[in-house]
Amino acid sequence: MLLRLSPKPRFIATVCHYLFTKPPPPSPPKLRCCSTLPNFTTETQTLTKPALKSLILAYYHHNKFHNLLQNVVASPSVLLTACSGLKNHENPDTTTPNSPESLPLSLGSVSTQFFSLQELSLQLCENRFDINSCCVPILPPTHKGKPLVLPNLKLKVVIEAIRIVLEVIYDDRFVTFSYGGRINVGRHTAIRYLKNSVENPSWWFSVRFDHELFGNRHVDKLCLILEEKIEDKTLIDFIKRLFESEAVKIELGGSYLARGLPQGCRLSSILINIYLNGFDKKIQELRLKTNKENPKVEENELVSRASISGSVFYKPLKIYAVRYLDEILIITSGTKMLTMDLKSSVSQVFGGGHGVEGG
Repeated sequence: MLLRLSPKPRFIATVCHYLFTKPPPPSPPKLRCCSTLPNFTTETQTLTKPALKSLILAYYHHNKFHNLLQNVVASPSVLLTACSGLKNHENPDTTTPNSPESLPLSLGSVSTQFFSLQELSLQLCENRFDINSCCVPILPPTHKGKPLVLPNLKLKVVIEAIRIVLEVIYDDRFVTFSYGGRINVGRHTAIRYLKNSVENPSWWFSVRFDHELFGNRHVDKLCLILEEKIEDKTLIDFIKRLFESEAVKIELGGSYLARGLPQGCRLSSILINIYLNGFDKKIQELRLKTNKENPKVEENELVSRASISGSVFYKPLKIYAVRYLDEILIITSGTKMLTMDLKSSVSQVFGGGHGVEGG
C-alpha cells in the first residue's frame, strides 16, 4: 500500500498511479449469433417505406437477400414500425386527437406499457425466441375438436415485422392481377377492375382448390420458393415453426355458401401470394402469348375493311385474370375452343390436383 504523507505534485501522483494501480482485467467478449448487434437508442423511430427498403437492400448481394431475421427483423426500428403498423391496422379511426393513443409509439412507451422491445430484439438476434411460449390456445366451448391457437402481442409484433419485410421484397414482383394482402390492392380494387376493364366477356372458369389446410408439403414448397430470393436459414426455419405452432394458419379452398373464409393474420395473405406467384407468372405468359398471336386491329384498318365489305364486326381476343388470395377467376372474350385450351393449360399448371369450373 502506498502511504500518502503529503500532497504530491501532479506528475508524481500520475506516475504513482500507473506504477501501483493494476488495471482491471479485460472482460471476455460476449459471443453473439448476430453479425450486427441491435443499436438501442432513445432516438429510435419508426421507419418510412423508403427507409425500410434501403435497410433491406443493404443485405442484398449475389441476387439474394441475406441474414434478414437477425439484421432487419430484429432491428429495434423495424420492431417499432411493426408495433405502429399493428396499432394503425387494429384501431384505424378510434383514436381522438391529442389523446395518449394518438401519440406516436417509442421504445420507451412500448417497453413501459407492454414489453421490452430491447429484450425482444436480442432474443431474435441470438435466435432464442420461443414461439410456443407466445401462443395462447383457446379451447372450444364443447371441449371437442382442436383448440384455436392465437399469438400473444409479442409474437404478433414479430409476425408483423416479418410481413413488412417480405412485402418490400415481393410486392413489386407480383403481377397486376394479384389482389389481396397488398396495400391498396384489395377486393374492392379487384371488383373495380372487373367492372371497368373486362370487355365483351364470352366464357369464364375458376380454379377451385381442394378444401385442406396448408400442410407440411405446402410449407416445404413455400420455403423452397422463399429460398430462391432469401438466403437466410434462420428466417426460413422461423416461418416453418410459425406453421408448426399454428400461430400462422392457412386454409385452402375454404368456402361456405360462396363466402370465402379469411386467411388468418396478415402474414398469411402475403405468403399465399408468394406461394401462387409462379402460377400468376404462367398465366401472364399465356396472356402475353395470346395478345401477340392476336394483334390489335387499328381503327383506320377497320374503316377500310368496312368500305369494302360494307360492315365489319371486330371482337378482340383477350384473356382476363383475377386472383384474390386462393380464389382465381379467368375470363376470355374469345371462342369456346380457346377457352377450353386455356382451361386445360391452367389445369396442367396445377398438376391436375385442383378443380376447374367454368361456364
